[in-house]
Amino acid sequence: MLDAKLRPLIDPPLNALGRALAGAGITANAITFAGLALGLGGAAAIALGHIGWGLALIIANRVLDGLDGAVARVRGPSDLGGYFDIVADFAFYVSIPVGFGILAPANTLPALVLVASFVLTGVSFLA
Repeated sequence: MLDAKLRPLIDPPLNALGRALAGAGITANAITFAGLALGLGGAAAIALGHIGWGLALIIANRVLDGLDGAVARVRGPSDLGGYFDIVADFAFYVSIPVGFGILAPANTLPALVLVASFVLTGVSFLA
């Protein structure tokens, strides 16, 4: 819903940075894995009660998730890179609700329902 309105604002700086990183030899896969590490770190921070750090790491993950695509468009996308991207995305999507479930056991049921919705969304991509 917001994506169509935000893309014209987000894409130009992401694409410019993507061109610069690609020119420096940084691959989209490297950015994907760095983003995954930050996202999982965000989930761990949440689980440990550091919500502010968790939010900062989540934002960094989302920026890198957009940036890996910008680099891939410059260097040329690959099937393996697309696979790594979606696996990293879903690992991140699942880890955040799990972090909240670990933080407060009262969050466990809502976290499981959210994880189930992510898994079902992921399965729909397989079709």
